[in-house]
Amino acid sequence: MRIRQFLPIYVATIALLAGCAEAKKEPNGAADRSSAPADWQSKPPGDGSRAWESDDAMQRAERALKSASDSDARPELVDTASAFVASGMDKKHKTPGDRPYLLSITCDTDGIGELTLTLSRGDQEQAYGIECGDREADQFNIPAGKPFTARVDPVKNGTGLILWRLDTIARDAVEGCDDDIDGCDG
Repeated sequence: MRIRQFLPIYVATIALLAGCAEAKKEPNGAADRSSAPADWQSKPPGDGSRAWESDDAMQRAERALKSASDSDARPELVDTASAFVASGMDKKHKTPGDRPYLLSITCDTDGIGELTLTLSRGDQEQAYGIECGDREADQFNIPAGKPFTARVDPVKNGTGLILWRLDTIARDAVEGCDDDIDGCDG
Protein backbone atom coordinates (compact mmCIF):
# COMPACT_ATOMS: atom_id res chain seq x y z
CA MET A 1 0.00 0.00 0.00
CA ARG A 2 2.85 2.43 0.74
CA ILE A 3 4.28 1.80 -2.74
CA ARG A 4 1.12 3.31 -4.25
CA GLN A 5 1.73 6.56 -2.33
CA PHE A 6 4.99 7.18 -4.12
CA LEU A 7 4.04 5.75 -7.53
CA PRO A 8 3.35 9.23 -8.98
CA ILE A 9 6.73 10.39 -7.67
CA TYR A 10 8.51 7.51 -9.38
CA VAL A 11 6.64 8.14 -12.63
CA ALA A 12 7.50 11.85 -12.51
CA THR A 13 11.16 11.08 -11.83
CA ILE A 14 11.34 8.64 -14.72
CA ALA A 15 9.68 11.18 -17.00
CA LEU A 16 12.14 13.91 -15.94
CA LEU A 17 15.13 11.64 -16.46
CA ALA A 18 13.83 10.37 -19.79
CA GLY A 19 13.33 13.95 -20.95
CA CYS A 20 16.96 14.75 -20.22
CA ALA A 21 18.11 11.63 -22.05
CA GLU A 22 15.99 12.47 -25.09
CA ALA A 23 17.38 16.01 -25.42
CA LYS A 24 17.52 17.43 -28.94
CA LYS A 25 20.64 16.53 -30.89
CA GLU A 26 22.83 19.31 -32.23
CA PRO A 27 24.31 19.03 -35.73
CA ASN A 28 27.65 17.74 -34.41
CA GLY A 29 25.89 14.89 -32.60
CA ALA A 30 26.18 16.37 -29.11
CA ALA A 31 23.08 16.54 -26.95
CA ASP A 32 21.53 19.95 -26.34
CA ARG A 33 21.55 20.35 -22.55
CA SER A 34 20.17 23.89 -22.45
CA SER A 35 16.92 22.77 -20.81
CA ALA A 36 18.54 20.45 -18.24
CA PRO A 37 20.42 21.66 -15.17
CA ALA A 38 24.12 22.04 -15.86
CA ASP A 39 26.16 19.08 -14.65
CA TRP A 40 23.12 17.66 -12.88
CA GLN A 41 24.84 14.40 -12.06
CA SER A 42 28.58 14.95 -12.25
CA LYS A 43 29.15 17.98 -10.02
CA PRO A 44 30.48 17.06 -6.55
CA PRO A 45 28.59 18.30 -3.46
CA GLY A 46 29.83 21.21 -1.40
CA ASP A 47 31.86 19.02 0.93
CA GLY A 48 33.51 17.11 -1.95
CA SER A 49 32.66 13.71 -0.46
CA ARG A 50 30.69 12.34 -3.41
CA ALA A 51 28.94 13.36 -6.60
CA TRP A 52 25.32 14.50 -6.31
CA GLU A 53 23.09 11.94 -7.99
CA SER A 54 19.40 12.40 -8.73
CA ASP A 55 18.33 8.87 -7.73
CA ASP A 56 20.01 9.17 -4.30
CA ALA A 57 18.56 12.66 -3.88
CA MET A 58 15.07 11.39 -4.70
CA GLN A 59 15.39 8.66 -2.08
CA ARG A 60 16.52 11.17 0.56
CA ALA A 61 13.66 13.52 -0.35
CA GLU A 62 11.12 10.68 -0.16
CA ARG A 63 12.42 9.78 3.30
CA ALA A 64 12.04 13.43 4.37
CA LEU A 65 8.42 13.46 3.15
CA LYS A 66 7.70 10.16 4.87
CA SER A 67 9.23 11.26 8.18
CA ALA A 68 7.08 14.40 8.15
CA SER A 69 3.85 12.45 7.60
CA ASP A 70 1.65 11.69 10.57
CA SER A 71 -0.69 8.72 10.26
CA ASP A 72 -2.87 10.16 13.05
CA ALA A 73 -3.74 13.02 10.68
CA ARG A 74 -5.41 10.49 8.35
CA PRO A 75 -3.89 12.08 5.25
CA GLU A 76 -5.45 11.52 1.85
CA LEU A 77 -3.17 12.21 -1.11
CA VAL A 78 -4.39 14.95 -3.45
CA ASP A 79 -1.30 15.55 -5.60
CA THR A 80 2.45 14.95 -5.61
CA ALA A 81 5.31 15.75 -7.97
CA SER A 82 8.95 16.66 -8.27
CA ALA A 83 10.89 19.28 -10.22
CA PHE A 84 14.48 20.28 -10.84
CA VAL A 85 15.54 23.41 -8.92
CA ALA A 86 16.71 24.88 -12.25
CA SER A 87 13.08 24.66 -13.46
CA GLY A 88 11.50 25.77 -10.20
CA MET A 89 7.92 25.04 -9.21
CA ASP A 90 4.75 27.00 -9.91
CA LYS A 91 1.62 25.02 -9.14
CA LYS A 92 -1.95 26.20 -8.58
CA HIS A 93 -4.10 23.94 -6.44
CA LYS A 94 -7.84 23.83 -5.96
CA THR A 95 -8.90 23.15 -2.38
CA PRO A 96 -12.50 21.90 -2.48
CA GLY A 97 -14.28 20.20 0.38
CA ASP A 98 -14.21 20.87 4.08
CA ARG A 99 -11.02 19.08 5.16
CA PRO A 100 -7.88 21.22 5.60
CA TYR A 101 -4.91 20.67 3.32
CA LEU A 102 -1.30 20.00 4.24
CA LEU A 103 1.51 20.86 1.81
CA SER A 104 4.73 18.97 2.56
CA ILE A 105 7.80 20.08 0.62
CA THR A 106 11.49 19.30 0.65
CA CYS A 107 14.54 19.82 -1.55
CA ASP A 108 17.81 18.01 -2.07
CA THR A 109 20.48 20.01 -3.86
CA ASP A 110 24.13 20.33 -4.58
CA GLY A 111 25.45 23.44 -2.87
CA ILE A 112 22.14 25.29 -2.43
CA GLY A 113 21.31 25.61 1.26
CA GLU A 114 17.83 27.09 1.03
CA LEU A 115 15.04 27.72 -1.46
CA THR A 116 12.18 30.19 -1.01
CA LEU A 117 8.64 28.84 -1.17
CA THR A 118 5.97 31.46 -1.78
CA LEU A 119 2.36 30.55 -0.95
CA SER A 120 -0.30 32.85 -2.36
CA ARG A 121 -4.07 33.09 -2.58
CA GLY A 122 -5.73 36.23 -3.91
CA ASP A 123 -4.03 39.23 -2.29
CA GLN A 124 -2.46 37.11 0.45
CA GLU A 125 1.14 35.95 0.09
CA GLN A 126 3.71 34.44 2.46
CA ALA A 127 7.30 33.44 1.74
CA TYR A 128 9.10 30.70 3.65
CA GLY A 129 12.67 29.39 3.59
CA ILE A 130 12.92 25.68 2.81
CA GLU A 131 16.24 24.24 3.95
CA CYS A 132 17.51 21.70 1.48
CA GLY A 133 18.69 18.34 2.76
CA ASP A 134 16.63 18.39 5.97
CA ARG A 135 15.65 14.97 7.27
CA GLU A 136 12.03 16.05 7.58
CA ALA A 137 9.98 17.96 5.01
CA ASP A 138 8.55 21.38 5.83
CA GLN A 139 4.78 21.42 6.19
CA PHE A 140 2.20 24.14 5.62
CA ASN A 141 -1.49 24.20 6.55
CA ILE A 142 -3.92 25.45 3.93
CA PRO A 143 -7.64 25.73 4.71
CA ALA A 144 -10.17 24.40 2.22
CA GLY A 145 -11.91 26.90 -0.01
CA LYS A 146 -10.20 29.20 -2.48
CA PRO A 147 -7.38 27.91 -4.75
CA PHE A 148 -3.78 28.67 -3.79
CA THR A 149 -0.45 28.75 -5.61
CA ALA A 150 2.84 27.27 -4.39
CA ARG A 151 5.90 28.72 -6.13
CA VAL A 152 9.66 28.16 -5.88
CA ASP A 153 11.59 30.38 -8.25
CA PRO A 154 14.09 28.60 -10.53
CA VAL A 155 17.75 28.66 -9.56
CA LYS A 156 19.66 29.15 -12.81
CA ASN A 157 22.41 26.55 -13.16
CA GLY A 158 21.17 24.99 -9.92
CA THR A 159 21.59 21.28 -9.31
CA GLY A 160 18.96 19.54 -7.26
CA LEU A 161 15.32 18.65 -6.97
CA ILE A 162 12.16 19.72 -5.21
CA LEU A 163 9.71 17.09 -4.00
CA TRP A 164 6.28 17.90 -2.64
CA ARG A 165 2.91 16.40 -1.84
CA LEU A 166 -0.47 17.84 -1.01
CA ASP A 167 -2.81 15.93 1.31
CA THR A 168 -6.11 16.57 2.99
CA ILE A 169 -5.98 15.91 6.70
CA ALA A 170 -8.40 15.56 9.59
CA ARG A 171 -9.54 18.89 11.05
CA ASP A 172 -8.24 17.96 14.49
CA ALA A 173 -4.81 17.15 13.05
CA VAL A 174 -3.94 20.75 12.14
CA GLU A 175 -0.94 21.82 14.24
CA GLY A 176 0.22 25.38 14.72
CA CYS A 177 -1.13 28.02 12.36
CA ASP A 178 -4.32 26.91 10.60
CA ASP A 179 -3.60 29.10 7.52
CA ASP A 180 0.05 29.46 6.57
CA ILE A 181 -0.89 31.67 3.60
CA ASP A 182 -2.64 34.26 5.77
CA GLY A 183 0.04 33.73 8.42
CA CYS A 184 -0.36 33.63 12.16
CA ASP A 185 1.26 36.04 14.57
CA GLY A 186 2.14 35.04 18.04
